[in-house]
Amino acid sequence: MRAAQGDRPYGWFWLVQVAAVIETGLLFAAGAYLRDTEALTFAFVVLATLGWILFRPGRIVPVVVRTLVFADVAIWMVPAAFTNAVNHGSLGSILLPGVLGTAAVVGLIGAAGFLISRGNQAAGRRLARGVAALALAVILALAGVAAVTASNNTPSGKAIVISATNARFSATTLTADHGRVTVDFTNNDLFWHTFTVPALGVDIRTPVKGHLQASFNAPPGSYEFFCAIPGHKQIGMKGTLVIQ
Repeated sequence: MRAAQGDRPYGWFWLVQVAAVIETGLLFAAGAYLRDTEALTFAFVVLATLGWILFRPGRIVPVVVRTLVFADVAIWMVPAAFTNAVNHGSLGSILLPGVLGTAAVVGLIGAAGFLISRGNQAAGRRLARGVAALALAVILALAGVAAVTASNNTPSGKAIVISATNARFSATTLTADHGRVTVDFTNNDLFWHTFTVPALGVDIRTPVKGHLQASFNAPPGSYEFFCAIPGHKQIGMKGTLVIQ
C-alpha cells in the first residue's frame, strides 16, 4: 500500500531521507570547515545518493545504494567518537563523528525497515518516529558526555610533533635521537589516519580531530612511516623517520 498523494507517512522511508539530509549537510560543513578535499569529494557522492532517493521516492535500488553509504559512514564515525571520548579529545572531535555516526545508524535502521516492507512508504510510522526520538536523545547525551570529557591536549616538550591535514602529513622527514622516542600525532581531517612505522612496531590510529601520543624504543637508522588507511600511502602520505 502506497501513501496517498500529499500524505506524508513519516515511516521508514522518511527516516532514511532525514538521516541522509543530516549526514549530507554535516559532511559538507565539516569538509568545508576542515578544508578536507577527501571529505568534500565524499560529500558530493553522498549528495548524489541523496538526490537519487529524493527524486525516485519509494524505489528500492536508490535506498540500497544509500544503505552502503550509511554503512561506510557508521564504520568510520562510531569508533571515532568512542575513541576520542576515551582519550578526552576536544568537544568537536567527539560530537562531530558522534552525530554523523548516529545519523548513519538511524539511516541503516530506516533502510532495513523500508527494504523489509518491500518499498512501502507508509510502513513503520510509529516505530520510525520512535527511532528518531531515541536518536535525538542519544545526540543530546553525547553532547553532555563530550562537554564533560573534552580537554585540550598539549604535546610533550620532547615529542616529535606531526599532523595530517587534507590527506598530507605536515612533514615527510622526522628526526630524533635513538632510545625512547615519543610521537605526538594529530589528525585534522574528517576520516581516520594513522602514523605507522612497521619496522618499529608503531601504529597510531587517530580519528577526526583526534590527538594521540605513542612512545617506543628506536635504534639508529632510517625508517619509513606512512598512513595505513587503504590508498593513503599511494597518494603521498608517507615519509622517513631518521633515528640518530
